Amino acid sequence: MEDPGSSVTLIFYRINDKWWTEPALNVISAAAQMSSLTHCEIAIGEEAGQNGTMRHVARIFNDKEGVELVERTGRNPQNIYLQLGCSKHAEQKMLHYVRTQCIGKPFSNLAMFRSLLWPRQTDEIPTSFFCAELVAAILRQGGLMDSASNPGAATPEMLHRIYAPRAAVAGNPCVLRDVQKSSMHFHNTVGSPHYALSDRAAEHERLLHQRAVATHATTTTATSVTPVPAMMRAPQHQQMSGRGRSSSPHRAHFRDVSRNQYASSCVARAPASQTGIQLTLNSLDFSKSRR
Repeated sequence: MEDPGSSVTLIFYRINDKWWTEPALNVISAAAQMSSLTHCEIAIGEEAGQNGTMRHVARIFNDKEGVELVERTGRNPQNIYLQLGCSKHAEQKMLHYVRTQCIGKPFSNLAMFRSLLWPRQTDEIPTSFFCAELVAAILRQGGLMDSASNPGAATPEMLHRIYAPRAAVAGNPCVLRDVQKSSMHFHNTVGSPHYALSDRAAEHERLLHQRAVATHATTTTATSVTPVPAMMRAPQHQQMSGRGRSSSPHRAHFRDVSRNQYASSCVARAPASQTGIQLTLNSLDFSKSRR
């Protein structure tokens, strides 16, 4: 049976410009990597959850929950998305790995700090994870990362640098689904919870604003072009007459000018006071004998 194909979405968190408002672990991670990317997650498959959310999002934080598989919108403006294509078989294999080997495993601060200088070797049956290690381990199970690679050496910045050139789409799957299904209308949000309605309205408002700004920029550029001189412009079509044909100059009859008339006119134009030899067209005609 032919594999219908699927995809995974890498979700990266970018530290806020007001870095002093971030948790201390994010600030330390950003400083150690010399990067603004401090956290990453992975959404496995293309199946949509309630209200268009991303299903099967594998993530881990430094808390008592450990690794979890959740649904989420991921509509934080600090997030960056990379969507990678894969087979349906690879999707099922990654989900199976998360459910059987990862859920509930605790966060390891030591492994996270070691990843930059002295990374540990991730076991086939791991006992703990940090965020980038979890994502890399899942990608390795799905064949999207070399089987010889070590997830324990992964960082959010490294994963983004590796997969950004290979991404098929860079966008929030929730927003892309909304735009595709509702065509920028809000009628599909009727009956959904209030928080989902407000989130979608804000997201659509932002997209409409971006489109309006782009249109205004295009119009401004088109109107501010330096006028082209008349001699450099492309020729314009003449005005069309009532029957759809271009107007033409008035007709005139050709005037028959005979050879002798032309010669006599040349003689008449010669100055009368000129002395010496007079040459006319007839003087060069040797077709007739002359006395």
